[in-house]
Amino acid sequence: MEDIDFGEIQQVLDEILGNSMDFEQMVKQGMEGGRIFSWDYLTGQFFHIFLEELLAQRQMWMHILILTIAAGVLIHFSDVFQNKSVSRISFCMIYMILFLILIASFQNSMGIAKGVMEHMRSFMTVLAPAYFLAMAMTSYTVSAGVYYEFVLLLISAVRWFTEVFVLPCIEIYVLMVLADHLSKESRLTRFAELTEMIVGWSLKAALAAVAGFHMIQGAVTPAADLFRKTAVSKGLEMVPGVGDMSSSVTDLVLGSAMLIKNGIGAAALIVLVFLCLVPLVKLGVIMAAYYILAAVLQPVSDERITECLTGMGNGVRLLFKAVFTVLVLFLLTIALATAATGG
Repeated sequence: MEDIDFGEIQQVLDEILGNSMDFEQMVKQGMEGGRIFSWDYLTGQFFHIFLEELLAQRQMWMHILILTIAAGVLIHFSDVFQNKSVSRISFCMIYMILFLILIASFQNSMGIAKGVMEHMRSFMTVLAPAYFLAMAMTSYTVSAGVYYEFVLLLISAVRWFTEVFVLPCIEIYVLMVLADHLSKESRLTRFAELTEMIVGWSLKAALAAVAGFHMIQGAVTPAADLFRKTAVSKGLEMVPGVGDMSSSVTDLVLGSAMLIKNGIGAAALIVLVFLCLVPLVKLGVIMAAYYILAAVLQPVSDERITECLTGMGNGVRLLFKAVFTVLVLFLLTIALATAATGG
């Protein structure tokens, strides 16, 4: 284990999470069969972040609540005005203020999603050399080379896929939803639905592609490595005099390397979950708040306002799905690579 340098991994974790996590200690606990993390601590952190995010967002939700009620009052009491254009102009002014507030809120949500994706990519970049070195030490050299190249490709592909395609599409979807409800006639609804569908199917296609790669590679390269390892072990046993001892020493060394590799894999899975815990909870709170506001305000506000809030909730839901999909892609890669080379 001394041959594997965890310095870069620990440095990245310290920059992202502070000094709350010792990666090397987590690996040692995983090798010894101990508990790498506490469920009580995880649950406590979840509720703490949940309540903290509710308090942080309360001022903005109050502004949205007041504006939507005011817009509803103007629409329902428009008959009081002799010139109804006054009511429409007032509604448009309130809607534009609401538009700016919602855009600012969504940009905050977008920043959360971009930040956590960058953190996951940074962690995977520094994890890959240590993890696949440990895999190579278990005699799975071909698998280590193939999976290492795949992880580097996956990191680059995730960066391009999210920054160039998914996140801009979600941003376009939200802008179309906001613009579509400025007037009573819906002109961009179908286009917004098409954009939402494209994002959803793209995320599913990415998951299917990664799972398909692991299914194919898991059936080929580990078998070749296992055959070579068995051949070497049997060859050592045939050496007169020292064959049995050499084989036993080889099995002991490979078994120790296997423990290290599995310990690194288990610790990496926990770290990825902790990296995404705070952002996913924040996005979940924001998403739920939009849906709840839309449901509560529907009886008293204009339909365009409630549909707009629902569309904003859908936009944040797409961000949540994008972050969760990237997390699952990396979790699948580590988990399946560890399982495939566990023999």
